[in-house]
Amino acid sequence: MDEAFRPLSTTLLDFAGHSPVIGGEAWGQRLTMTGLEIASPIELDVSRGADGRLRIGTTPPLYPLMTTVAPVFHRLSIRAAIAEREEDEDGR
Repeated sequence: MDEAFRPLSTTLLDFAGHSPVIGGEAWGQRLTMTGLEIASPIELDVSRGADGRLRIGTTPPLYPLMTTVAPVFHRLSIRAAIAEREEDEDGR
């Protein structure tokens, strides 16, 4: 994978790895997120590793200027929502 790119799985985990609660007593206010929606143009680097496994790398667009051969931009859209969990018979 090109060194300018990072694994798609790392990018997705970074987007989803934040606490749904922002703020608290120290801030004097609290915000609870119930969902997240992100849409971003990306460049993809798709290759196979030495072990034969597919590797997908992502990066924001690298070239803001028009080039002779314009890169193909893809659009990554993520929508996540916190679902209410039903309690089982034990109250968990």
